[in-house]
Amino acid sequence: MDFFASQELARRNTRKLVFLLIITLVCLIGSIYCLIMAVGMASGDKREQNLFGDSWFNPPVLAAVTLVVSAIVGVGSLMKVSELRAGGAKVASMLGGRRLLPGSNDLSERRVLNVVEEMAIASGIPVPPVYVLDEEPGINAFAAGHTIDDAVIGVNRGTIETLSRDELQGVIAHEYSHILNGDMRMSLKMIGLLHGIQALALIGWAILRSMGGSHRRSSNDKNGGGQAVVLAIGVGLLVIGSIGLFFARLIKASISRQREFLADASSVQFTRNPDAIAGALKMIGSSSLHSKVQASQAEAISHMFFANMSGSMMAGLLSTHPPLVKRIQQVEPRFDGNFEAWYREREKKIAAQKAAGQPEEKRAEPVKNRHGMPDLMRGGMVGGGMMGSGTMSGKFPVDPALLIAAIGAPTDDDMVFSQMLVGNLPARLLNDARDVYGARCIVFASLLDEASEYRQQQCQHLVARHGQATLDDTLQIESLVRTAEPRWRMPMFEIIQGALVGMSPEQYATFRESVIWMIESDGRITLFEFFLQHHLITHLDRHIGKAKPAKIRFERTEQVGSAISVLLNMLVRHGERDPAARQSALDAARNAFPQSDRAAVLSLNENSTVAQLNEAVGQLSASSPAVRKLFLSAAATAIAHDRTVTVIEAELFRALAESLDCPVPPVIAGGTRP
Repeated sequence: MDFFASQELARRNTRKLVFLLIITLVCLIGSIYCLIMAVGMASGDKREQNLFGDSWFNPPVLAAVTLVVSAIVGVGSLMKVSELRAGGAKVASMLGGRRLLPGSNDLSERRVLNVVEEMAIASGIPVPPVYVLDEEPGINAFAAGHTIDDAVIGVNRGTIETLSRDELQGVIAHEYSHILNGDMRMSLKMIGLLHGIQALALIGWAILRSMGGSHRRSSNDKNGGGQAVVLAIGVGLLVIGSIGLFFARLIKASISRQREFLADASSVQFTRNPDAIAGALKMIGSSSLHSKVQASQAEAISHMFFANMSGSMMAGLLSTHPPLVKRIQQVEPRFDGNFEAWYREREKKIAAQKAAGQPEEKRAEPVKNRHGMPDLMRGGMVGGGMMGSGTMSGKFPVDPALLIAAIGAPTDDDMVFSQMLVGNLPARLLNDARDVYGARCIVFASLLDEASEYRQQQCQHLVARHGQATLDDTLQIESLVRTAEPRWRMPMFEIIQGALVGMSPEQYATFRESVIWMIESDGRITLFEFFLQHHLITHLDRHIGKAKPAKIRFERTEQVGSAISVLLNMLVRHGERDPAARQSALDAARNAFPQSDRAAVLSLNENSTVAQLNEAVGQLSASSPAVRKLFLSAAATAIAHDRTVTVIEAELFRALAESLDCPVPPVIAGGTRP
């Protein structure tokens, strides 16, 4: 299943979830209405009997029950959704998670940080923060967040201390599938909706507790009949709310099990190593603690874990995960379910490797040809600013279909390549990119203008807003930033984004102001600056809650025809200088659309303004996955219309796709490898 199909499936599952929970809510309203009517009609109080009458159909009572129950469920859901608005970090903190800092000296922590970083670069997304649940010795993990921008990876202490590097990669790749496929947002919505339904049962329980003492005190009072009515309503709310919660959890479990199989398959695709994910699942089966999570809040997010948080290897009606053996057999059909025998063999192999002096940490092998194409190199951002020139002019053959197939679908080639890129980054750049302070200096260095008058103003601004030390360190690292090879730059900014989420809101506000000021200080905005602002500022805005992901408003290509024209023209202008070649590229792009959509898009026009580019990216971001896929297919066709692609075109395609929340692995960009 490709990235866009997975995104569409997540949308359908969300709609299905909402629809089924609405049906559950209607059933709850009907049940509570019947309870109220039965209690009222059976009451000995004449006033209550007059109120409820002799007929079971009572519109005023039905309206009141509908209003009250909807309000309770709605307020309960909104409270939980509001609590989780901070994204994945909030979920991790609910479970007692501790963020791992890049400077950790713990070998097991350093290993999981390296694996997460490598996979982020290979996937083309910012490096997510990693949290460890120190009090959880079982083997489990989770990915949480509303979008890629606020996603976090959480791992049990048992996961990072028990699994081998390959097995850890299999688990993290599984969680990356949830990030890339849009499962996380649906999972958080599910938590909110379930909490709202649970509120009914909680109210019933609260009524019963409050009635415990008051019932005894008033058993001989005239108000005893009223107490009995309230008691009956409390019992009814508890029972009905619990039944509603049962069915809501049943819905949650059925949807979650489907996504777990897909994530396991995606893990195999990512690592191209079935033994990785299978080995991790077998370790759960052979461990005495299995995948148990003991945190008090774990039940609410049970569907977000890698394996059943209760530790059970079986699957019941309410299990959010398929049976462990069945999951293993999906990727390793010959497994017979004998965990003890497998574990003995595993220990023998590990002992033999140690005796032979073979390290567990594998060195990166030379990159295989991706999809059979020779001499591939994946690289950085494009445009002006720090991009430089020289290596940016080469051309190489490429099939546009392969560019689309790569979106949201990293493979082990991308993983190996990301390891090599990180290994070849200058140590100073890599260390600074992982640190909040150093990451800020790299961004500032990349934006320093070469023209003396603007440069002086920028330096003065940095001193005034960030201090002389920041300017000194920015100038020291500037030469490394400007001379960095193009292939390093995109991965470096993905690491930088992961570091900058560690800023406090106050630090981020000052940093954000400075970045925008430096971009606009010379009165012109290069493509690099434009996409830096989209990649960095927009992503960080979302992470801290300053901005929300665009809601899908456009389902048809004709609704965003002008935006498509603006962005396709921008692509061909920077790939072709000859007007005839530009028109040829646009014609090829037009033919990539269905016949019915071609009239709505495309015309050769002059340079677009920054405002037009911003508006175009915004409209495409609010388009359905199907529309974005059509656009990116046309964009890939445009840059490859002559069957060759320049480095500028390939990297501009990657930057554009990621601005539309379509992450691209380190995309083909011609040249040589390290």
